Order: sequence, then C-alpha cells, then structure tokens
Amino acid sequence: MLVIRLQRELFVVGAELATAPENRHKLKPETTLVTDAMVVALEPIIDTFTARYDAPTEFVLPGEHPAAAALDLARTVVRRAERASVAAARDGWIPADSLVVPYLNRLADLVYTLARWQEGHFRPMRVRPDST
Repeated sequence: MLVIRLQRELFVVGAELATAPENRHKLKPETTLVTDAMVVALEPIIDTFTARYDAPTEFVLPGEHPAAAALDLARTVVRRAERASVAAARDGWIPADSLVVPYLNRLADLVYTLARWQEGHFRPMRVRPDST
C-alpha cells in the first residue's frame, strides 16, 4: 500500500535527520539513509496519479473532500520539513550530498497530486464573472 510505503520511507528520512554528522558513516542505504532510488521512485507514482485527473489551471481551494483535506495538510507538513531541512543543510547539519531535501520535495509534490486526484475536480480560488 502506498501510504504504508511512504510512512516507512519517512522513518528513513527521520533516521538520517536524527543522525549527527560525525555518525553519518553508520547509516545504511534505504534503512537509515535516503537514496537516489527512493527519490526517483516517486516520479512514476506522481505521473500515474497525474494522468488520472485534469490538472488544475489555477490555484485551487483545497478541502473539497475529507481525504483531500488530510492530504493537503500532510503536504503542508512535508513542505515545512523540507524548509527546515534546507536550513539544516545550510547550517552544515545535513551534508551537501544528502538526498533528504530532494526526497521531501518530490514527496510534497506526490501528496499534492494525491489530493487533487482524490478530489477529482477543482474549485478555482476566485470566482469568474461567467461562473456562479
């Protein structure tokens, strides 16, 4: 199941983030260290779900469906983690070769895609003169 897989991968992200730089050599790929394969594996999932709905052409009002609202909240949390990870990388806590930030970036895009797919349609942020 996709959500279980992503939760397991987030434990890998958490393990890498929780490891002090001097202990990084102890990390194991895909167990405690984010790998390029983990990042790349998100792309076909994004593509698969993107093909299942018409993409919004403008900003959307999220929350049309309870599951989509939960996914939008999850995306907010992932983006917050991404920003914190960028700051940690800037401050030297995360090494330059870490794939945590790219993973979180693609994960946030996947969660957005899942939310839009769950809604099946989108409500535009602003009212158009020709709509009700």
